Amino acid sequence: MQIGFVSAESGQGRAKNVRNILLKNSVNIMLCAICWWAVGYAFAYGNSAGGFIGTSRFFSDGESFGSKPWFFTWTFCLSCVTIASGCLAERTHLFVYPVYTAVVSIAVHPIIAHWVWAPDSWLNSMTGSPCRFLDFAGGAVVHTVGGLTGLIGAMLCGPRLGRFEDGVDKDIPGHDVSSVSLGSLMLWFGWYGFNCGSTYIYMAQGGAEASAAVSRVALNMTLCASVSGMTSLVVASIQSGTFDLAVCCNGLMAGLSASTSNVGFLTPWAACITGALAGLLYVGVSRLLVRMGVDDPLDSSAIHCGSGMLGVLVSGFLARPSYVMEMVGCNCGGVVYNTNGGMQLGMQLLGLSCSMAWTALWAFITFGTLKKLQLLRVDQQTELAGIDNMEHGGPAYPEFLQRVQSTRPGY
Repeated sequence: MQIGFVSAESGQGRAKNVRNILLKNSVNIMLCAICWWAVGYAFAYGNSAGGFIGTSRFFSDGESFGSKPWFFTWTFCLSCVTIASGCLAERTHLFVYPVYTAVVSIAVHPIIAHWVWAPDSWLNSMTGSPCRFLDFAGGAVVHTVGGLTGLIGAMLCGPRLGRFEDGVDKDIPGHDVSSVSLGSLMLWFGWYGFNCGSTYIYMAQGGAEASAAVSRVALNMTLCASVSGMTSLVVASIQSGTFDLAVCCNGLMAGLSASTSNVGFLTPWAACITGALAGLLYVGVSRLLVRMGVDDPLDSSAIHCGSGMLGVLVSGFLARPSYVMEMVGCNCGGVVYNTNGGMQLGMQLLGLSCSMAWTALWAFITFGTLKKLQLLRVDQQTELAGIDNMEHGGPAYPEFLQRVQSTRPGY
């Protein structure tokens, strides 16, 4: 999945910033691993203190909390961090990325993961509720957190130079659509490990039942991604009159993001409905952010935050009670199954609201402080010349960039 993230982000960026994009993603991976080993894993899966935060297993020696091994849970935190980086591309200091990576890896993702997945957390121990918050593989814990963090960062950082001039939206295309397409397909492939692998956390005993559940998860995820990608491609083409590869790839990932929180709780027809909604929502949120003057080079906030929220809420409507019982042992289900009088939907709203509030608090503190200290954004000269030229010893493709800039100054 990290190979896919890096490929998609570098392709969507301009050639003069490729070294910066590759380096910041590498830094994110390494620093996230250190933070998760030292503190993050303990806060997420250690012995609970009042149901709010874990307090044991610091500086992990690789042991597992229940069926949650260190390495697998680290990849969740890393995906959360990487999602946010796409929103900030091409105009932020390299220093920004390790700062927010540390904050997300220590104070944001682990705390929310504890609330959602620790059996004795406050969210899962509410008296009087037979239901629990459902997030199968991180629709809220990973995608909504990462997308919302990036969105707030992009809003505080401001758009790239030339993105909005005199109130006019001017698209800034990436330099390599093949990287975008290949990155999206790599992400899709990696997502099977993300979602199908999570099935064994819920069904650690394995056997035929686990195999059947994994097959259902793979089918639902495939359908949701496919329907979402097709929906976004068709809807966007009706609006613009062209078939846009980037929109198709982003719609595909929107479907994957929407499936992450519910893929183990839905039937195939419900996964198709989720995919159609995700494709429509992605196109709508992407257009809305542009109208608001928010510059998100990869549409990461529309893909991950918007679709992550959708996926969490879908469980409140379409989760099948027998699948919920199989996975988490609760006799609850979506509104359409007429179980518990909509209590599951209420739990989804509560968990999502708390997760977003905690994320927004830390995002505003982090990026607001960096902005106040004038450490958030590179200067105008650096942005125009390219961050690679000013901070990384030159462009990744010297001859290509020289040829392009002769016809497109500033690219």
